[in-house]
Amino acid sequence: MRPLRVAVIGGGTGGTIVSNKLASMLREDLASGRVEIHLFTESSQHVFQPANLDIAFRGAEPRRFVRDQRGLLNSKVVLHAEGVKLINAHDRVIIYNGDKFEYDYLVLSTGSRAVPSGVGGLSEASYNFHTGQEDSAKTWEALKRFERGRIVILINIPHKCPPSPVEAALLVDELMRKRGIRERVEISYATPYPRAYPTHSIAEVVEPIFEKQGIELVTFFNTDQVDPQRRSVYSLEGEELSYDLLITVPPHRGAEVIMASGLGDEEGWIQTDKGTLRVKGLDRVYAIGDATNIPISKSGVVAHLQAEVAAMNIAAEIKGAGAPIHYNGRINCPLELGGRRAIFVSGTYETPPARQEPSLLKYLMKRTFSSLYWPMLKGRLDLVFELYLGKPYTTKG
Repeated sequence: MRPLRVAVIGGGTGGTIVSNKLASMLREDLASGRVEIHLFTESSQHVFQPANLDIAFRGAEPRRFVRDQRGLLNSKVVLHAEGVKLINAHDRVIIYNGDKFEYDYLVLSTGSRAVPSGVGGLSEASYNFHTGQEDSAKTWEALKRFERGRIVILINIPHKCPPSPVEAALLVDELMRKRGIRERVEISYATPYPRAYPTHSIAEVVEPIFEKQGIELVTFFNTDQVDPQRRSVYSLEGEELSYDLLITVPPHRGAEVIMASGLGDEEGWIQTDKGTLRVKGLDRVYAIGDATNIPISKSGVVAHLQAEVAAMNIAAEIKGAGAPIHYNGRINCPLELGGRRAIFVSGTYETPPARQEPSLLKYLMKRTFSSLYWPMLKGRLDLVFELYLGKPYTTKG
């Protein structure tokens, strides 16, 4: 009789944390051979994605933000550095690298992907920092060459990391001031939302800063298409925005394997219970992070917190102990606002983010996170993060 298998698909923040948490919670079962944990990921390298902002707008060296995936995992976690091609959730079978793998529990941490091709002309006309380190570096090179004209920051939805477009606009402003050419550069921020940030309380903080820094805010701008020859962006509302340099947040979709396996909606998002994080209609299947359709920020912090909830529920079910806990919707996303100041967008399902004053301390906390990220994945800073973030769960539905 084979061991009971937990399969985790996706080696980003959520997938790495849930694998390590389960290995810790089930250490005796792993040692006895009763349970196995398998992580499937497309690459043997793990990238700290929030650093794409530093690469694109500060010229940071990409290699600083990459680690070997094996070194981030508990030694008892079996790593498969091959992409999964198909998931048969009803028969509990994974197809990867031409092989079949049977599992008993499944965690889908497949993330989201930026799809510039979803808007006509966007791929050809624009730079972006959401498709990876290489495109982030290209954005930096374009900004270094830029001397005068109009830079448009164009937001498409849905997308991950809600603070990132605001940070991009303010970092562009900061860069142009450092280069001494800000008076020759216009910066426009075009968003489909009615304000600079989706949450009203946070927009009240951001918009006065945009006004002070001379960043034009264009609201209710839903991108229809881009004309690379005319250097113009057109909205569904009939507006036209001309540009000399176009930096975009492309629309995002769910992972290709989710769409190929029929586990998502038409855009690839997995129908997930917002409390238990179980995939609706399937037994012993959980989804976390960007992959879900839960109406909450798609961010690394959310993936981190949901990974804890999923791991606790799976471990309790395997051990036959305890009722399911429920994710409480906690988010806590840093938002850098220029001038060495930042805020944290923090809330739960029941408590929306509150307005707050930007501070140097929050900026320094954000800047140190790239160093803390790696030991955090291994569970070495659990107490620190629990004290800072608070419990991400409740025992009530």
